[in-house]
Amino acid sequence: MWKKITIVIAIIACIGAISLLILKGIVKPSLDESVKIEEQYEDFIVHIRIEKTEEGFQVLRSIEYIGKEDIMVRHRTPLTQVTINADNAVFTGSPISKQMEPGLQYHPQEPLKFPSLDKGVHKVYVHTQFFIEEKRIDIKTKSEIKFN
Repeated sequence: MWKKITIVIAIIACIGAISLLILKGIVKPSLDESVKIEEQYEDFIVHIRIEKTEEGFQVLRSIEYIGKEDIMVRHRTPLTQVTINADNAVFTGSPISKQMEPGLQYHPQEPLKFPSLDKGVHKVYVHTQFFIEEKRIDIKTKSEIKFN
């Protein structure tokens, strides 16, 4: 009798362990909460929003001009580079010129899409680079995102 009970308990434990492993493999970690990052440099504010998607997460990027006069900026693609766990921004595209008016919020790129990351805290590096006349402007900041 005890032998049968022990075998049934062992079988139930095995089924439970296998189910747990399968469930753990199916459920991907997801972004804990949306993150907003703002970094101001002189008359410019870089806006970043990181939000959860079905496939992982996306990063929305824009730059706002709060100066008093119109100016012309030149930038390569992307204007704002966002990297995860490595500070290695690359700006490779052809130069683009943009007339910036006071209060303009400029969204030159589509959202960046990323797959889910491993559970835990990850560093986000943001680097915006552009030119006003011949002066290069680099706006850098970093933050963290958490996956559960």
